[in-house]
Amino acid sequence: MRMTRLAATAALVTALIAGAGTAASAAPLRTTTAAAATAFPGVAADGASVTAESQVGSRTLNITINSPAVGTTVQVQLLLPPGWTSGSTSTTWPVLYLLHGCCDAFSGWTQNTNLEAQTAGAAAIIATPDGGPVGFYSNWLNNGAAGENYETFTATELPQILQSGFHASHVQAIGGVSTGGGAALFIAAHNPGKYAAVASYSGLDCTELGQSVTTIFAAMIRADVLPNNLWGPPFMNGAAWQQHDPCFLAAQFKGTPIFLSVGTGFTASGQQTTCPAGIGGNILESIVATGVNQFANDLTSDGIGFTADFYQGGCHDWPFWQTAFTQSWPMLQSALGI
Repeated sequence: MRMTRLAATAALVTALIAGAGTAASAAPLRTTTAAAATAFPGVAADGASVTAESQVGSRTLNITINSPAVGTTVQVQLLLPPGWTSGSTSTTWPVLYLLHGCCDAFSGWTQNTNLEAQTAGAAAIIATPDGGPVGFYSNWLNNGAAGENYETFTATELPQILQSGFHASHVQAIGGVSTGGGAALFIAAHNPGKYAAVASYSGLDCTELGQSVTTIFAAMIRADVLPNNLWGPPFMNGAAWQQHDPCFLAAQFKGTPIFLSVGTGFTASGQQTTCPAGIGGNILESIVATGVNQFANDLTSDGIGFTADFYQGGCHDWPFWQTAFTQSWPMLQSALGI
């Protein structure tokens, strides 16, 4: 009976999520491929390597990586800083990793925000990797078969590739929107001290809450993926869910600058916010706000400070995440030392 109610609620949230727009990959201006991966710089300790590059803008480079962790190729978009060169140099640049949400693409940040213009002139590499069909950037359980280890790709393979082949330093920060916002948090929690700062914009920041479970299942259903493939059933595999729940992991953020942003989905008078994608964006924002507020409370209970951008109204959509990123950019620059 419980699962029947959950499925019904998930169907409703699925319909709401379906109202959000998705971004298609940009058509490259130049594409280069090679039979031998050694034709491109960058390799990880497990053999992950770059197999293709596409120059799609004056400072924008799309790269394709053959990832043993994921078991297939993964695409990443790079915004390169002024003075960056593919040649030999002793100069290195810090990296800001920005994660997309469900059911978007690796190029979602540049297609839906003014990220490229806003970060122009910044002495940092901006990397926006693909996070899989639902944007969880997680190592999938897949009923014990594993595979699709997007967290390993994002937190280990990709940094090693950028450090070995793209002049990246070991200084890095991470942020994300929606499912990618929660992922940015649990990746940072799994790697204490590895990220100079972490930011979550309307993120699923408290994944074990009932409405969060329903939203996660709805996102999986929308992407035509079996919900239990991610971390298993929450009532049977609670340990896996806990390890991907920033609220459960709150103590791990001690010493890490944190930026949290979310709207209420409703105006101060209780009226629904008008959203470009319809009422779904309004309701989704109000759902995720519950988890963000719980995470903020847990951080406060643990004596951990954070920067908050909590506002009335708002939609679960890119225009609001653009504004939130603008609010967080000074903090991220400071953390990266740029």
